[in-house]
Amino acid sequence: MEKQPNTEKILKKKYIPTVEFYSQIIDSLHDYSIFTFDNNFIINSWSSGSVKIFGYETEEIIGENFNIIFTDEDLKNGIPQKEIQAANKEGRATDNRWHVTKDKNIFYASGLVFPLIGINGEMLGYVKILRDLTEGKKSEDSIKKYMKELEDLNNHKESVLAILSHDLRSPPLFYYQHHKILEKQLP
Repeated sequence: MEKQPNTEKILKKKYIPTVEFYSQIIDSLHDYSIFTFDNNFIINSWSSGSVKIFGYETEEIIGENFNIIFTDEDLKNGIPQKEIQAANKEGRATDNRWHVTKDKNIFYASGLVFPLIGINGEMLGYVKILRDLTEGKKSEDSIKKYMKELEDLNNHKESVLAILSHDLRSPPLFYYQHHKILEKQLP
């Protein structure tokens, strides 16, 4: 009986993914920004999804500090440094926050930063992956605002009903008192 070759091993031997292959995968993810920055926080790779989301062409952003994507408030609060510290301590850092595009618009994103470790265990820098969730955030904020307005209307309704209830009880008493006064004055 002839022995059948192990096709799984043959496929593995025939196809070895290349750097170009992985680069194509990353560039096909248009809804995700994927970029790397070195230990000095200088951006050194930028995906096509990053171009779409942030508006910077690759040539414009390479060499810039990754702080460029954070809001002024986050920069004042040291958020980029806290994100890096968490990534170093925990192996990754997740965040949901506002970021800044090239044209200074803001968008809400869910992101992840993790250390990029070399083959020999050396620290090469970091990878940041994020997805624009602005539309979902706007919808969520809209719903919260609507709920608050409904709550305010409900509170106002209760106040109006309390006043009406009081006023509806008061007129009979008013008429009764005036009726007694008029009775006394009539001969």
